[in-house]
Amino acid sequence: MKKAIKLSLAAALAGGAMLQAASVDINGYRGGTLDVMFKGMTVIDDIKNGYAPSNGSGYLVKLKYESPDTLLDGLKYGVGVYVNGDAGLTNWDIKTAPEWDKGAYGMVVDKDGDSKGLLGELYLSYKHEYFDAKFGRQTLDTPLTKISTSLMPNFYEAYMLGTNAIDGLRITAGHITKMSLGSRAAADAGIIGEGTGTAGVGFSNTLLEQFNGPIQQAKFYNIGTIANVDSTAGRTVLGATYTGVKDLKADLWVYHSDDIANDIYAEVGYKIPVSEGMAVNLNAQYLMQKDTGDSLAGERDFNMMGAKVELGTKKWGVFAAFNSSGSKDNGTEGQYFNAWGADPAYTSSIFSRNAYREDVDAYKVGAHYVIMKGLKLMVNYANYGKSTTKVGGNSAIDDAYEVDTILVYKPSNEWMFRVFNARRVSEFNGIGAFADNERRQNHYRAIASYSF
Repeated sequence: MKKAIKLSLAAALAGGAMLQAASVDINGYRGGTLDVMFKGMTVIDDIKNGYAPSNGSGYLVKLKYESPDTLLDGLKYGVGVYVNGDAGLTNWDIKTAPEWDKGAYGMVVDKDGDSKGLLGELYLSYKHEYFDAKFGRQTLDTPLTKISTSLMPNFYEAYMLGTNAIDGLRITAGHITKMSLGSRAAADAGIIGEGTGTAGVGFSNTLLEQFNGPIQQAKFYNIGTIANVDSTAGRTVLGATYTGVKDLKADLWVYHSDDIANDIYAEVGYKIPVSEGMAVNLNAQYLMQKDTGDSLAGERDFNMMGAKVELGTKKWGVFAAFNSSGSKDNGTEGQYFNAWGADPAYTSSIFSRNAYREDVDAYKVGAHYVIMKGLKLMVNYANYGKSTTKVGGNSAIDDAYEVDTILVYKPSNEWMFRVFNARRVSEFNGIGAFADNERRQNHYRAIASYSF
């Protein structure tokens, strides 16, 4: 077994909570904020086939410091160091089918599971009453730069500006030059994206170092390189969020990826109180993409629309969602080129993002219930039918679906425990790339997190 940092099981198992940074005070002097976090993940079991991961573990240690105001009011700097590796429970003597011992490669950024560190955040920020800016390495909370993260997240090198000068209107503008792929990139490209380039990584996982390719995870590359094309001038972002009407939120975002594609994303949501403590939330979304300039990633002409309705209280909630994508006749033109970690679709699930493929009508229904304080049960079902996206010349032959059952227990602000089961059938189930031609999952993971 490869050497890696070994944490105790309680501290090393997976976590997903957003954790609050603590203020640093030294003899009454405010010294900034410190965020220390331990996360990890382990596979309990999976159906025995050559497709689904049957073992694996990983951890993340995060140490981030943000300064107090420096030189002038509102000016700060931030430094965040992240270390990821095998938590000591992975069987690295992986056997091929028919012995069914496949590792879950979406947990680590090093090809052998060794500990690997990254200076993921290194930025200068400024905040004024009506104006703010953030320059440098950072995470980006915009609709097309935000994706599910298991352990090591995606990071971006960007220059972002924002203003709230108009009451109820937030304007954001920025430019992204580089990106670092996180621990889930191999899974996004492979088992989730299935080589379609639609699940947050724009190429097959064979281009990643874990599969003897040239691109490393947890390393900053030019935006064009991340898209598996020539280096480009980067990605420009312009967004507007309007909240000037009570219970209404509207978003419009435009992304220009130099010589690759233009993306437009729009979303509107409205909350309708039904009774005391109960409300209906109505949401609609639209995503389109068109190639631009030299069209380095090929011709693209994608569109997807979606709708979602939710009803709930603090105790329980139910929802139904729908997404529909268009169809084209020319190669990959009708599927979304998802190279830089985007996932706004309402019907996405833990291991499925088929709404970004071509000619998909997807729906998802779900419910949650708070059993007791700190303990919540969630069940979701998503169905994607068959897309017309092809992989290696192969067409979909089965209706794709996923059922996720999740139990979360949060006894305190410091601790969180989670167990989930994901049952999934790929639309390429039956195609002979794997033993028995079976592409199914029945996947269990145990999760815990601790912060201080």
